[in-house]
Amino acid sequence: MARIDLSVHRKLLFGFLIGALLLVGMAILSVGIISRMSERVAELDRLQAKAGQARQMLYLVTAQSHYRAMALLTLNERHDYNADIATAKGQFTELLDALELADPDDGSFFRQVRAADAIFAEWSDQVLAAYEAGDYEEAQRLHIAEEHRQSHVLEGQLNPFIASAQQQMAEAQSAFEADRMLLASMVIAFSAVSVVAALALGFVLSWAFILPVRKMERALAGITAGDFTQRVEVPNRDELGKLARDLNGTTERLATLFDEQRALAEQLAVTNASLQRASEAKSRFLASVSHELRTPMNAILGFTDALLAGVDGPLNDEQQASLGWVQRGGRDLLGLIDEILDLSKIEAGKLTVNPQPFDPREVVEAVVAQHRSLAVQKGINFAWHDAGAPSEVVLDRQRVRQILVNLCGNALKFTTEGEVVVQASGASEGLLEVSVRDTGPGIPPDQHEAIFEEFRQAGGESGGIGLGLAISRRLARMMGGDISLESEPGAGSAFHLRLPLDCRRQPSDAIEQVPAHDGEKLLLSVDDDPSVAPLLQKMLANHGYRVVPATSPSAAVLEARTLRPAAILLDVLMPVRDGHDILRELKGNPATSQIPVIVISVVDASDVPELADGHVSKPIRVEPLLRLLTEQGAEPAVDG
Repeated sequence: MARIDLSVHRKLLFGFLIGALLLVGMAILSVGIISRMSERVAELDRLQAKAGQARQMLYLVTAQSHYRAMALLTLNERHDYNADIATAKGQFTELLDALELADPDDGSFFRQVRAADAIFAEWSDQVLAAYEAGDYEEAQRLHIAEEHRQSHVLEGQLNPFIASAQQQMAEAQSAFEADRMLLASMVIAFSAVSVVAALALGFVLSWAFILPVRKMERALAGITAGDFTQRVEVPNRDELGKLARDLNGTTERLATLFDEQRALAEQLAVTNASLQRASEAKSRFLASVSHELRTPMNAILGFTDALLAGVDGPLNDEQQASLGWVQRGGRDLLGLIDEILDLSKIEAGKLTVNPQPFDPREVVEAVVAQHRSLAVQKGINFAWHDAGAPSEVVLDRQRVRQILVNLCGNALKFTTEGEVVVQASGASEGLLEVSVRDTGPGIPPDQHEAIFEEFRQAGGESGGIGLGLAISRRLARMMGGDISLESEPGAGSAFHLRLPLDCRRQPSDAIEQVPAHDGEKLLLSVDDDPSVAPLLQKMLANHGYRVVPATSPSAAVLEARTLRPAAILLDVLMPVRDGHDILRELKGNPATSQIPVIVISVVDASDVPELADGHVSKPIRVEPLLRLLTEQGAEPAVDG
């Protein structure tokens, strides 16, 4: 069957056609059987009617003799028996006519019966005439001598006919039973042959399809396991044969691509190692150059400040103006050197933060005051508002100031008219948020992330080398925060700096707060309710888990990238930062995209984000949570 050069469609049609023909054959046989049995039944009915009519005629002959005897004995005092004799004679004639019409082949028999009946009728008439004349003795004599005798003659002719009819009925009944057995055997035999033929055809057709499919399944399993030597050999000359040939061709192509990819991977490994060495060399070079440039720059700025202060005598206005330009240029150059040095330290992992308590409002006010003169020169309204800022934070004051200087400087640099407004808030949310809004040209959405990359700018007309925003975001994330952007072309921009109140609560500190044991799995809890993490720790401690709370929702992504937990337990309803944004950032970051994220929230299952790997409703039940952790491969190791 597999070697037949027909499509699978035609082979299946052929199988269905055979099945249909078997059904048609069964139908034809059934119709024939029904027709045959109907004929037998009709024949039995006819013979039964024939015998019944003959017995009825015999009864009518006997009844006439009986009625005549009753008439002679009772002289019809209470009943007219002579009338009954006339009725019986009429019925006898009707039955005789019906029998002769139904069975014309027995014409000689019917003629004999009619002749005997005529004689019987003639003697009956004579008896009736004597009876009506009042000669009862003559009537009785004629009845006994002639009429009754003739009735026996007529009965003697009917009895063999009745016996013959009954014999024919018995023979017909035997023939009916024989036909019934024969036809039943034929139906059973045909059904058995049909079932065997259908099963054989189904077996042949199914295995012609199943065997090649199983071979291809085994080959695909081998290919999935990395064995590209798998080949499928099938005798099929249909679509399955073509599929097997295509699979073999695809396997050969995959083997070639795998070899090419393996060679490319080896080259990439070598290239990555070279790039790593180049990056380290670049960082060392930048650090070295920055230090070398800082020494003469300090001298230039020091002597310039001394000259402007009149240490070596008074200067005229033109000399003061020239030295002022030198001073401003030197400070700008020193700022660029500091940025390059900071970038090299960050990339080398050597930049550290120095947390200390301070009032962030004072820093914001100082930065705004520092840039107010530039705003006045450009005719821009520049102010700041306290919209609920915390009165004290524990952060790196110098780095916070550096970030704000970059944000405010950029806003003033790219704004030609309108205003720049700085707003400090976040105390009610347990963080420090500083927003810098301007009425500048705005930034296209496709450039929102690009401007945070090194040496990238939204526009190149205002100078700079494009390091300020890149360094600012890295510094913010080092302190557990982040910088985000809202902007559209023509609608201005808004940069939002979000920092925790205390950057000393780093993930490493949080890890040390709970003792670690062998086989434990780390879980990161991201929730604005501080009671959730301790509750989860109590619920899961005996199951081999260690729960660490995120410093803040804003720092969740950074801490997940640092901690690499087995799973992240995330609440999506948080006022500080929407959990949906955190989930998108986690899944979009290559460093955290593979970490399972289980949503623990009061939202319905239909409102759970599609990117989530699971959902447990609040109040939290430990069994569903443990089941989800196991399904996501985050179950702890079993001791022993």
